[in-house]
Amino acid sequence: MFKRYKNKGVSRSILAVTLVLTLTQLSCTKFLEEPVDNRTLIVSLDDMDETLNQIHPYSDYHFTDIMSDDYIFRDLAGHNVEDAVNQMMPLFEFAICKQSLPATRFLSSGFNPVTACRRYYNSITNSLLIIDKVKAYTPANKEEETRARVIRGKALAIKAYCNFMVVNLFAKQYNPATAASDVGIPFVPAYSGEPVVGYKQESVQKIYDEILKDLLEAVTLVENVPAKNPQFNFGLDAVEALLSRVYLNKKDWDNCIKYANNVLSRRTAPLNIKTLRTTITDYQQYSTAYFNPSNPSYILMGNNTYQLLAYFWMGMFPYPAVQMLRDQGADPSNNYIIQTSALMSDYVPQKLMLFQPTATRNGNMPILTIDEVLFNRAEAEIEKAQGITPQATADLTLLINNQTFSTAAANTKISQLPTLTTRNAAINMLLLIKRIRFSSEGNRWFDMRRHNIPVSHKGRTGTYAIDGTKPEDYVIQLPLEEVTRNPGL
Repeated sequence: MFKRYKNKGVSRSILAVTLVLTLTQLSCTKFLEEPVDNRTLIVSLDDMDETLNQIHPYSDYHFTDIMSDDYIFRDLAGHNVEDAVNQMMPLFEFAICKQSLPATRFLSSGFNPVTACRRYYNSITNSLLIIDKVKAYTPANKEEETRARVIRGKALAIKAYCNFMVVNLFAKQYNPATAASDVGIPFVPAYSGEPVVGYKQESVQKIYDEILKDLLEAVTLVENVPAKNPQFNFGLDAVEALLSRVYLNKKDWDNCIKYANNVLSRRTAPLNIKTLRTTITDYQQYSTAYFNPSNPSYILMGNNTYQLLAYFWMGMFPYPAVQMLRDQGADPSNNYIIQTSALMSDYVPQKLMLFQPTATRNGNMPILTIDEVLFNRAEAEIEKAQGITPQATADLTLLINNQTFSTAAANTKISQLPTLTTRNAAINMLLLIKRIRFSSEGNRWFDMRRHNIPVSHKGRTGTYAIDGTKPEDYVIQLPLEEVTRNPGL
């Protein structure tokens, strides 16, 4: 578990990481969850590769969709399962942004911030272990030397990705003016064989500095195209796509554009959702095709248990998202969702039906995509120019043409692009297209954080709102288990 302490007279938080993490949500027992002494079994390059496969990041951030403006709550008597509703309300009513809550308040499936926190730190800690192991390894030949470099690069990229996700869930949005003083997250600087080790809570600036240091080294080490399972390994495209995201969050427009350009010089095809939706009539086949790892748009994917599907027993519905799609001409056939019950309007997006089997609901979700890289470049272009640019126009036109807009709606959006001469008008159009593209895929909350977008949710006992004026309102508090051991926090 994680522990945080406050030293006497010093306002510093400390986190202690237990190396034995019992994650009941994982599908099988992995040797990384064995006692510390068994980690000495990691001696060969094959062992290191296997370890990296085991700690590959899950797509654990999807619970934030419930916090976004894409969802409402419907209190359907006799239809909602009370236990499930109670475990979703802390997300929907933003209680997790105001107080630390225990793991027992959330769904045990893993659809919660506690599991996200544990899994990300588990990957961070074990990536540091692999970095130490590969540093101590003596290659027998040039081939092994090259392979060892790749392993180090992948470990650095995993660590950087997980630190980035933790700081963007549990700390303030990066602000160049305040990042050095904004409280960030507990930072793990090195692997330790001790069961419990204390780590201090560093600033947002420090965390970003470490993320970039890791990624800028990783980009020189990883394979151009991973030889095995490229969609599940950090290769050059994945590292540079992540760099474009990190620099976008840092408001470093030039570097965001630079790394987006690097990726897009090698591959440019976004996911052609329009073709998928119009050529596949069976919704389960459509869903399977949508999340097929071989889609050229998908740079990096990660497994997760996708509990957003279970609207019918949580009471959470994507009505605002569906209404927005229809208002914008992005669902001309009114078939974005299906109704799984003849009695209740429990709408489920067609693309999520791959996760319908109640036994597992496991599946692969995209973590990094060409679509996002295009959006990153367009947003950086707009922010830099304070209005639309030819490149941003080209990127958004490509993205619009691959969505499910009616011909008239697409033509209208494209014709409006050159007129968006102010920063706000151009950004609002980009965020609208992005909201449509990634609906119910976990991206909206992070855009809302970055742009201070207000959101209001009507719960059971009142209306709960974030008005966009305070960046701390978008910060999820660390789990209660981590802070109750430290009364000084």
